[in-house]
Amino acid sequence: MNVSRLVLGVFAIGLAATFYIAALGYPDKAANMPLIYSVVVALLGLAMVAQEILPTLRHRQVVVEKSSAVADADEQTSRRRPWKAMLIFVLAGLYLYSISVLGYLIATVGFMVIALGIVGHVSWRFAAMGIVALVTVVCAVFISFLGLPVPLLPPLFS
Repeated sequence: MNVSRLVLGVFAIGLAATFYIAALGYPDKAANMPLIYSVVVALLGLAMVAQEILPTLRHRQVVVEKSSAVADADEQTSRRRPWKAMLIFVLAGLYLYSISVLGYLIATVGFMVIALGIVGHVSWRFAAMGIVALVTVVCAVFISFLGLPVPLLPPLFS
């Protein structure tokens, strides 16, 4: 069982529930997208948790002896993964705070660069394309579609 994925799934469900409850207080037009995203994130988190728990419940894994080198490598990898996930959670909290200080654009790009650097499984070219796509879609949805004010730049430049 991958503890990092399990923790991430539980965190995603909790985060989705928090945003769902917060979105219930929004005006009807503004609440649609956050409610939809919250449900989708909760379902994905539930699927992640189920994917980690169900195989463990169905099958008892057979322990196969490993060479000491492989066991040491697995042990080091398993030690790093939960800390990476928890570090990303802490960064997400800092990101939410930094939006009000740095503005959406700077905070989002900074968070994504740092988070993808920690995870390290994505090439920087692909990461740059993903960051640009994310910022563009969020701006299009919240500014153009919903007509909500989004603090794009720091308060000094607004």
